[in-house]
Amino acid sequence: MTLRAAPTCWLMLLMLLVGSVAAGLAGPAAAQQREDDAVTYTVRKDDTLIRLARDYMLHETDWKEVQRINRVADPHRLPVASRLTLPIRLLRTRPANATVAAFRGEALATATSGPARSVALGQVLSEGARVITGPASSLSLSLTDGSVITLPSNSALKIGRLRKLLITDSIDYDLMLETGSVRSRVTPFRNRDDRFRLRNPIAVSAVRGTDFRTHYAAGSATARSELIEGGIALTAGNSAETRLAPEFGAVIGQGGRIAVEPLLPAPQLIGNAGVQRAPQPSFAVQDVPSAQAYRLQIARDSGFVDIVEDVLADSPAFTLAGLDNGRYFARFTAIAASGLEGVPGTFAFRRRLATATQAAVSSEAGYVFRWIGTGEGVRRYRFQLRREDSPNWLVDEAGLSGSSIVLSDLLPGHYLWRVGTTTHSEDETDTDWTALESFVLGE
Repeated sequence: MTLRAAPTCWLMLLMLLVGSVAAGLAGPAAAQQREDDAVTYTVRKDDTLIRLARDYMLHETDWKEVQRINRVADPHRLPVASRLTLPIRLLRTRPANATVAAFRGEALATATSGPARSVALGQVLSEGARVITGPASSLSLSLTDGSVITLPSNSALKIGRLRKLLITDSIDYDLMLETGSVRSRVTPFRNRDDRFRLRNPIAVSAVRGTDFRTHYAAGSATARSELIEGGIALTAGNSAETRLAPEFGAVIGQGGRIAVEPLLPAPQLIGNAGVQRAPQPSFAVQDVPSAQAYRLQIARDSGFVDIVEDVLADSPAFTLAGLDNGRYFARFTAIAASGLEGVPGTFAFRRRLATATQAAVSSEAGYVFRWIGTGEGVRRYRFQLRREDSPNWLVDEAGLSGSSIVLSDLLPGHYLWRVGTTTHSEDETDTDWTALESFVLGE
Protein backbone atom coordinates (compact mmCIF):
# COMPACT_ATOMS: atom_id res chain seq x y z
CA MET A 1 0.00 0.00 0.00
CA THR A 2 1.35 3.40 -0.98
CA LEU A 3 1.07 6.23 1.51
CA ARG A 4 0.77 9.68 -0.02
CA ALA A 5 2.53 12.74 1.32
CA ALA A 6 0.18 15.45 2.58
CA PRO A 7 1.86 18.87 2.83
CA THR A 8 -1.19 21.00 3.70
CA CYS A 9 -1.36 24.47 5.24
CA TRP A 10 -2.81 23.24 8.52
CA LEU A 11 -0.07 20.62 8.73
CA MET A 12 2.71 23.15 8.28
CA LEU A 13 1.21 25.37 10.98
CA LEU A 14 0.76 22.47 13.38
CA MET A 15 4.29 21.23 12.75
CA LEU A 16 5.65 24.69 13.56
CA LEU A 17 3.76 24.63 16.86
CA VAL A 18 4.95 21.11 17.61
CA GLY A 19 8.51 22.08 16.76
CA SER A 20 8.43 24.91 19.27
CA VAL A 21 7.14 22.49 21.90
CA ALA A 22 9.89 19.97 21.19
CA ALA A 23 12.53 22.68 21.42
CA GLY A 24 11.30 23.64 24.88
CA LEU A 25 11.04 20.21 26.45
CA ALA A 26 13.77 20.90 28.96
CA GLY A 27 11.04 22.05 31.33
CA PRO A 28 9.15 20.30 34.15
CA ALA A 29 7.92 17.33 32.13
CA ALA A 30 11.39 16.57 30.80
CA ALA A 31 12.90 16.83 34.27
CA GLN A 32 10.29 14.45 35.64
CA GLN A 33 11.09 12.01 32.86
CA ARG A 34 14.73 11.88 33.95
CA GLU A 35 13.82 11.36 37.59
CA ASP A 36 11.43 8.43 37.12
CA ASP A 37 13.37 6.48 34.47
CA ALA A 38 14.01 3.53 36.77
CA VAL A 39 12.16 0.45 37.97
CA THR A 40 12.27 -1.38 41.27
CA TYR A 41 13.24 -5.05 41.16
CA THR A 42 12.60 -7.49 44.01
CA VAL A 43 15.50 -9.90 44.48
CA ARG A 44 14.76 -13.62 44.10
CA LYS A 45 16.62 -16.70 45.23
CA ASP A 46 19.98 -17.22 43.46
CA ASP A 47 20.02 -13.67 42.05
CA THR A 48 23.36 -11.91 41.82
CA LEU A 49 24.21 -8.61 40.18
CA ILE A 50 26.45 -10.48 37.76
CA ARG A 51 23.63 -12.83 36.72
CA LEU A 52 21.07 -10.05 36.42
CA ALA A 53 23.41 -8.08 34.18
CA ARG A 54 24.09 -11.12 32.01
CA ASP A 55 20.40 -12.00 31.56
CA TYR A 56 18.60 -8.66 31.54
CA MET A 57 20.97 -5.75 30.96
CA LEU A 58 22.41 -4.35 27.76
CA HIS A 59 26.00 -4.93 28.84
CA GLU A 60 27.40 -7.52 31.23
CA THR A 61 29.41 -4.80 32.98
CA ASP A 62 26.28 -2.75 33.79
CA TRP A 63 26.10 -4.45 37.19
CA LYS A 64 28.79 -2.04 38.37
CA GLU A 65 26.50 0.98 38.00
CA VAL A 66 23.65 -0.90 39.70
CA GLN A 67 26.01 -1.75 42.56
CA ARG A 68 26.96 1.91 42.94
CA ILE A 69 23.37 3.19 42.82
CA ASN A 70 22.11 0.65 45.35
CA ARG A 71 25.27 0.58 47.52
CA VAL A 72 25.57 -3.18 47.29
CA ALA A 73 28.57 -4.45 49.24
CA ASP A 74 28.89 -7.86 47.57
CA PRO A 75 27.58 -8.24 43.97
CA HIS A 76 27.55 -12.04 44.43
CA ARG A 77 25.26 -11.97 47.48
CA LEU A 78 21.87 -10.29 47.42
CA PRO A 79 19.33 -10.72 50.25
CA VAL A 80 16.16 -12.38 48.98
CA ALA A 81 13.19 -9.93 48.83
CA SER A 82 15.48 -6.90 48.97
CA ARG A 83 14.78 -4.22 46.37
CA LEU A 84 17.04 -2.82 43.69
CA THR A 85 16.64 0.41 41.72
CA LEU A 86 17.44 -0.30 38.06
CA PRO A 87 17.80 2.52 35.50
CA ILE A 88 15.69 1.71 32.45
CA ARG A 89 18.47 2.80 30.10
CA LEU A 90 20.50 -0.23 31.26
CA LEU A 91 17.76 -2.82 30.71
CA ARG A 92 17.02 -5.08 27.77
CA THR A 93 13.55 -4.67 26.32
CA ARG A 94 11.21 -6.12 23.72
CA PRO A 95 9.56 -3.55 21.41
CA ALA A 96 5.81 -2.99 21.50
CA ASN A 97 3.83 -1.08 18.89
CA ALA A 98 0.77 1.02 18.15
CA THR A 99 -1.67 0.13 15.38
CA VAL A 100 -4.03 2.50 13.57
CA ALA A 101 -7.47 1.20 14.61
CA ALA A 102 -9.63 3.93 13.04
CA PHE A 103 -9.35 7.41 11.55
CA ARG A 104 -11.28 10.03 9.64
CA GLY A 105 -10.26 13.15 7.73
CA GLU A 106 -6.59 14.07 7.59
CA ALA A 107 -4.64 11.92 10.01
CA LEU A 108 -0.90 11.79 9.48
CA ALA A 109 2.10 9.95 10.87
CA THR A 110 5.83 10.57 10.76
CA ALA A 111 8.57 8.09 11.54
CA THR A 112 11.65 9.05 13.55
CA SER A 113 12.76 10.96 10.47
CA GLY A 114 10.96 11.65 7.23
CA PRO A 115 7.89 13.49 5.95
CA ALA A 116 4.39 13.26 7.35
CA ARG A 117 2.20 10.85 5.41
CA SER A 118 -1.45 9.88 5.58
CA VAL A 119 -2.09 6.94 7.86
CA ALA A 120 -3.62 3.65 6.74
CA LEU A 121 -5.93 1.36 8.67
CA GLY A 122 -3.82 -1.31 10.35
CA GLN A 123 -0.60 0.68 9.97
CA VAL A 124 1.93 -0.18 12.69
CA LEU A 125 3.84 2.60 14.45
CA SER A 126 6.81 2.28 16.78
CA GLU A 127 8.90 4.40 19.13
CA GLY A 128 9.77 7.83 17.78
CA ALA A 129 6.68 8.10 15.59
CA ARG A 130 4.46 11.17 15.74
CA VAL A 131 0.77 11.25 14.81
CA ILE A 132 -1.11 14.41 13.85
CA THR A 133 -4.77 15.15 13.15
CA GLY A 134 -6.09 18.06 11.11
CA PRO A 135 -9.40 19.95 11.30
CA ALA A 136 -12.53 17.76 11.46
CA SER A 137 -10.34 14.68 11.88
CA SER A 138 -9.68 11.98 14.46
CA LEU A 139 -7.38 9.00 14.98
CA SER A 140 -7.48 5.96 17.28
CA LEU A 141 -4.43 3.83 18.07
CA SER A 142 -4.49 0.42 19.73
CA LEU A 143 -1.43 -0.46 21.81
CA THR A 144 0.03 -3.93 22.32
CA ASP A 145 -1.60 -4.34 25.75
CA GLY A 146 -5.08 -3.44 24.43
CA SER A 147 -5.10 0.20 25.52
CA VAL A 148 -6.71 2.67 23.09
CA ILE A 149 -5.49 6.22 22.44
CA THR A 150 -7.84 8.59 20.57
CA LEU A 151 -6.87 12.01 19.21
CA PRO A 152 -9.58 14.49 18.12
CA SER A 153 -9.01 17.35 15.68
CA ASN A 154 -5.86 19.49 15.64
CA SER A 155 -3.78 17.30 17.93
CA ALA A 156 -0.26 15.90 17.88
CA LEU A 157 1.16 13.02 19.92
CA LYS A 158 4.67 11.58 19.97
CA ILE A 159 5.43 7.99 20.95
CA GLY A 160 8.39 8.19 23.34
CA ARG A 161 8.69 4.69 24.78
CA LEU A 162 6.66 1.68 23.74
CA ARG A 163 8.33 -1.47 25.05
CA LYS A 164 8.29 -4.37 27.49
CA LEU A 165 11.01 -4.77 30.12
CA LEU A 166 12.35 -8.33 30.19
CA ILE A 167 13.52 -8.32 33.81
CA THR A 168 10.06 -7.53 35.23
CA ASP A 169 7.94 -8.65 32.25
CA SER A 170 6.22 -5.27 32.51
CA ILE A 171 5.12 -2.68 29.97
CA ASP A 172 6.85 0.69 29.75
CA TYR A 173 4.80 3.19 27.75
CA ASP A 174 5.65 6.87 27.59
CA LEU A 175 3.68 9.21 25.31
CA MET A 176 3.94 12.97 24.79
CA LEU A 177 0.92 15.12 23.93
CA GLU A 178 2.50 18.01 22.05
CA THR A 179 -0.70 19.92 21.32
CA GLY A 180 -4.45 19.36 21.30
CA SER A 181 -6.27 16.64 23.21
CA VAL A 182 -6.16 12.89 23.75
CA ARG A 183 -8.47 10.36 25.35
CA SER A 184 -6.72 7.34 26.89
CA ARG A 185 -8.49 4.11 27.78
CA VAL A 186 -5.79 2.13 29.51
CA THR A 187 -6.07 -1.61 30.04
CA PRO A 188 -5.89 -2.53 33.76
CA PHE A 189 -2.35 -3.55 34.64
CA ARG A 190 -1.52 -7.20 35.28
CA ASN A 191 1.93 -6.46 36.61
CA ARG A 192 2.60 -4.09 39.52
CA ASP A 193 5.65 -2.84 37.61
CA ASP A 194 3.63 -1.83 34.53
CA ARG A 195 4.10 1.85 33.68
CA PHE A 196 1.95 4.06 31.48
CA ARG A 197 2.80 7.76 31.41
CA LEU A 198 1.18 10.46 29.33
CA ARG A 199 3.12 13.71 29.33
CA ASN A 200 2.71 17.23 28.07
CA PRO A 201 5.15 20.12 28.49
CA ILE A 202 3.40 21.12 31.74
CA ALA A 203 2.67 17.88 33.61
CA VAL A 204 2.96 14.10 33.74
CA SER A 205 0.04 11.69 34.21
CA ALA A 206 0.93 8.31 35.69
CA VAL A 207 -1.89 5.92 34.92
CA ARG A 208 -3.11 2.66 36.37
CA GLY A 209 -5.99 1.18 34.38
CA THR A 210 -8.23 4.13 33.59
CA ASP A 211 -10.24 6.28 31.20
CA PHE A 212 -9.08 9.88 31.11
CA ARG A 213 -8.63 12.90 28.86
CA THR A 214 -5.71 15.32 28.57
CA HIS A 215 -5.62 18.74 26.88
CA TYR A 216 -2.73 21.06 26.09
CA ALA A 217 -2.42 23.93 23.60
CA ALA A 218 1.10 24.33 22.23
CA GLY A 219 2.81 27.34 23.74
CA SER A 220 0.32 27.80 26.57
CA ALA A 221 1.14 27.79 30.28
CA THR A 222 -1.66 25.46 31.37
CA ALA A 223 -2.86 21.92 30.78
CA ARG A 224 -6.02 20.05 31.81
CA SER A 225 -6.75 16.46 32.80
CA GLU A 226 -10.13 14.81 33.39
CA LEU A 227 -10.56 11.39 34.98
CA ILE A 228 -13.67 9.44 34.01
CA GLU A 229 -12.80 6.13 35.63
CA GLY A 230 -9.87 4.42 37.37
CA GLY A 231 -6.88 6.17 38.90
CA ILE A 232 -4.34 8.76 37.86
CA ALA A 233 -1.50 10.63 39.58
CA LEU A 234 -0.43 14.07 38.33
CA THR A 235 2.96 15.70 38.84
CA ALA A 236 4.05 19.12 37.61
CA GLY A 237 7.20 21.07 38.37
CA ASN A 238 8.22 20.70 42.01
CA SER A 239 4.66 20.21 43.27
CA ALA A 240 3.72 17.13 45.24
CA GLU A 241 1.93 14.31 43.45
CA THR A 242 -1.84 14.86 43.11
CA ARG A 243 -4.16 11.87 42.80
CA LEU A 244 -7.48 12.36 41.06
CA ALA A 245 -10.66 10.52 41.97
CA PRO A 246 -13.08 9.42 39.24
CA GLU A 247 -15.21 12.26 37.84
CA PHE A 248 -12.72 14.91 38.96
CA GLY A 249 -10.45 17.06 36.84
CA ALA A 250 -7.41 19.27 37.29
CA VAL A 251 -6.06 22.45 35.74
CA ILE A 252 -2.27 22.57 35.87
CA GLY A 253 -0.82 26.08 35.73
CA GLN A 254 2.48 27.89 35.93
CA GLY A 255 4.85 26.77 38.63
CA GLY A 256 3.19 23.38 38.80
CA ARG A 257 0.05 24.58 40.58
CA ILE A 258 -2.69 21.94 40.34
CA ALA A 259 -6.29 23.02 40.92
CA VAL A 260 -8.74 20.12 41.32
CA GLU A 261 -12.50 20.37 40.86
CA PRO A 262 -15.41 17.96 40.28
CA LEU A 263 -16.41 17.43 36.66
CA LEU A 264 -19.77 18.69 35.48
CA PRO A 265 -22.42 15.94 35.28
CA ALA A 266 -23.43 14.25 32.05
CA PRO A 267 -26.00 16.24 30.03
CA GLN A 268 -29.44 14.64 29.73
CA LEU A 269 -31.03 14.30 26.31
CA ILE A 270 -34.26 16.25 25.68
CA GLY A 271 -37.06 14.52 23.80
CA ASN A 272 -36.89 11.41 21.69
CA ALA A 273 -33.82 11.29 19.47
CA GLY A 274 -33.92 7.53 18.94
CA VAL A 275 -34.58 7.91 15.19
CA GLN A 276 -33.20 10.86 13.23
CA ARG A 277 -35.21 11.38 10.01
CA ALA A 278 -34.63 15.07 9.21
CA PRO A 279 -32.14 16.06 6.47
CA GLN A 280 -30.10 17.79 9.19
CA PRO A 281 -29.98 15.65 12.35
CA SER A 282 -30.47 17.67 15.54
CA PHE A 283 -30.00 17.01 19.24
CA ALA A 284 -30.76 18.99 22.38
CA VAL A 285 -29.70 18.34 25.96
CA GLN A 286 -30.76 19.95 29.21
CA ASP A 287 -28.79 22.93 30.47
CA VAL A 288 -26.05 21.97 32.91
CA PRO A 289 -25.53 24.61 35.64
CA SER A 290 -22.16 26.43 35.28
CA ALA A 291 -21.55 25.00 31.79
CA GLN A 292 -19.90 27.43 29.36
CA ALA A 293 -20.01 25.15 26.31
CA TYR A 294 -21.07 21.69 25.18
CA ARG A 295 -19.56 18.95 23.05
CA LEU A 296 -21.14 16.27 20.88
CA GLN A 297 -19.28 13.29 19.45
CA ILE A 298 -20.89 10.69 17.19
CA ALA A 299 -19.33 7.29 16.55
CA ARG A 300 -20.22 4.13 14.69
CA ASP A 301 -19.35 2.01 17.72
CA SER A 302 -20.16 2.16 21.41
CA GLY A 303 -16.48 2.43 22.41
CA PHE A 304 -16.02 5.60 20.32
CA VAL A 305 -13.06 4.19 18.43
CA ASP A 306 -14.53 5.19 15.05
CA ILE A 307 -15.67 8.81 15.54
CA VAL A 308 -17.49 10.45 12.61
CA GLU A 309 -18.53 13.81 14.13
CA ASP A 310 -17.00 16.03 16.82
CA VAL A 311 -18.76 19.34 17.46
CA LEU A 312 -18.37 22.14 20.05
CA ALA A 313 -21.26 24.55 20.72
CA ASP A 314 -21.98 27.46 23.07
CA SER A 315 -25.52 26.20 23.69
CA PRO A 316 -26.88 22.72 24.48
CA ALA A 317 -28.33 22.28 20.98
CA PHE A 318 -26.64 20.74 17.96
CA THR A 319 -27.57 20.56 14.27
CA LEU A 320 -25.42 18.52 11.90
CA ALA A 321 -24.99 19.18 8.19
CA GLY A 322 -25.78 15.56 7.41
CA LEU A 323 -25.17 11.96 8.41
CA ASP A 324 -25.27 8.70 6.48
CA ASN A 325 -27.98 6.20 7.27
CA GLY A 326 -27.09 3.70 9.96
CA ARG A 327 -26.96 3.17 13.70
CA TYR A 328 -24.77 5.38 15.85
CA PHE A 329 -23.82 6.38 19.37
CA ALA A 330 -23.85 10.03 20.51
CA ARG A 331 -21.82 11.28 23.46
CA PHE A 332 -22.49 14.64 25.14
CA THR A 333 -20.33 16.54 27.63
CA ALA A 334 -20.60 19.92 29.35
CA ILE A 335 -17.55 22.18 29.60
CA ALA A 336 -16.92 24.28 32.72
CA ALA A 337 -15.54 27.81 32.95
CA SER A 338 -12.16 26.27 33.84
CA GLY A 339 -12.14 24.49 30.48
CA LEU A 340 -12.57 21.06 32.07
CA GLU A 341 -14.81 18.74 30.08
CA GLY A 342 -17.39 16.90 32.14
CA VAL A 343 -18.67 13.36 32.56
CA PRO A 344 -19.96 11.94 29.26
CA GLY A 345 -23.54 10.84 28.63
CA THR A 346 -23.94 8.29 25.83
CA PHE A 347 -27.07 7.64 23.77
CA ALA A 348 -27.76 5.25 20.89
CA PHE A 349 -29.80 6.40 17.90
CA ARG A 350 -30.70 5.38 14.37
CA ARG A 351 -30.36 7.54 11.27
CA ARG A 352 -33.17 6.89 8.77
CA LEU A 353 -33.24 9.49 6.04
CA ALA A 354 -35.54 8.59 3.13
CA THR A 355 -35.19 10.82 0.07
CA ALA A 356 -35.55 10.45 -3.67
CA THR A 357 -31.94 9.32 -3.88
CA GLN A 358 -31.48 7.44 -0.60
CA ALA A 359 -33.75 4.79 0.88
CA ALA A 360 -34.16 4.13 4.58
CA VAL A 361 -31.80 1.55 6.03
CA SER A 362 -32.94 -2.01 6.57
CA SER A 363 -34.50 -2.75 9.93
CA GLU A 364 -32.04 -5.64 10.22
CA ALA A 365 -29.17 -3.23 10.86
CA GLY A 366 -27.88 -3.31 14.42
CA TYR A 367 -25.72 -1.41 16.88
CA VAL A 368 -22.01 -2.15 16.78
CA PHE A 369 -20.16 -2.90 20.03
CA ARG A 370 -16.44 -2.86 19.38
CA TRP A 371 -13.35 -3.55 21.44
CA ILE A 372 -9.65 -3.95 20.77
CA GLY A 373 -7.84 -7.05 21.95
CA THR A 374 -4.09 -7.37 21.69
CA GLY A 375 -1.33 -9.18 23.51
CA GLU A 376 0.40 -12.52 23.54
CA GLY A 377 -1.28 -15.91 23.29
CA VAL A 378 -4.65 -17.04 21.94
CA ARG A 379 -7.52 -14.72 22.91
CA ARG A 380 -11.25 -15.33 23.25
CA TYR A 381 -13.84 -12.74 24.24
CA ARG A 382 -17.06 -12.77 26.23
CA PHE A 383 -19.60 -10.00 25.64
CA GLN A 384 -22.22 -9.18 28.26
CA LEU A 385 -25.05 -6.64 28.12
CA ARG A 386 -27.89 -5.96 30.54
CA ARG A 387 -30.44 -3.32 31.33
CA GLU A 388 -29.33 -0.93 34.05
CA ASP A 389 -32.34 -1.82 36.22
CA SER A 390 -31.76 -5.59 36.03
CA PRO A 391 -29.01 -7.77 37.54
CA ASN A 392 -29.46 -10.39 34.79
CA TRP A 393 -27.45 -10.33 31.59
CA LEU A 394 -29.68 -9.86 28.56
CA VAL A 395 -26.84 -10.90 26.26
CA ASP A 396 -24.00 -13.20 27.35
CA GLU A 397 -21.92 -14.38 24.39
CA ALA A 398 -18.75 -16.36 25.18
CA GLY A 399 -16.05 -17.79 22.93
CA LEU A 400 -15.96 -14.85 20.52
CA SER A 401 -12.83 -14.60 18.38
CA GLY A 402 -13.61 -11.28 16.67
CA SER A 403 -13.40 -7.76 18.07
CA SER A 404 -17.02 -6.67 17.65
CA ILE A 405 -20.61 -7.80 17.92
CA VAL A 406 -23.75 -6.38 16.27
CA LEU A 407 -27.03 -6.40 18.20
CA SER A 408 -30.47 -5.66 16.81
CA ASP A 409 -33.98 -5.57 18.30
CA LEU A 410 -32.84 -3.84 21.49
CA LEU A 411 -35.73 -2.15 23.27
CA PRO A 412 -35.46 1.48 24.43
CA GLY A 413 -33.84 1.88 27.83
CA HIS A 414 -30.62 2.28 29.83
CA TYR A 415 -28.00 -0.40 29.20
CA LEU A 416 -24.64 -1.53 30.60
CA TRP A 417 -22.09 -3.66 28.74
CA ARG A 418 -18.60 -5.08 29.18
CA VAL A 419 -16.12 -7.44 27.52
CA GLY A 420 -14.01 -10.16 29.12
CA THR A 421 -10.75 -11.19 27.46
CA THR A 422 -9.43 -14.68 28.14
CA THR A 423 -5.79 -15.16 27.10
CA HIS A 424 -4.34 -18.64 26.72
CA SER A 425 -0.54 -18.67 26.76
CA GLU A 426 1.95 -21.47 27.26
CA ASP A 427 1.70 -21.69 31.03
CA GLU A 428 -1.43 -19.85 32.13
CA THR A 429 -4.95 -18.69 31.34
CA ASP A 430 -6.08 -15.22 32.43
CA THR A 431 -9.40 -13.39 32.09
CA ASP A 432 -9.66 -9.62 32.36
CA TRP A 433 -12.88 -7.59 32.20
CA THR A 434 -13.30 -4.08 30.90
CA ALA A 435 -15.12 -1.57 33.06
CA LEU A 436 -18.89 -1.34 32.55
CA GLU A 437 -19.88 1.10 29.80
CA SER A 438 -23.32 2.70 29.78
CA PHE A 439 -25.60 4.11 27.09
CA VAL A 440 -29.23 5.05 26.56
CA LEU A 441 -31.28 3.76 23.64
CA GLY A 442 -34.17 6.05 22.72
CA GLU A 443 -37.48 5.27 21.07
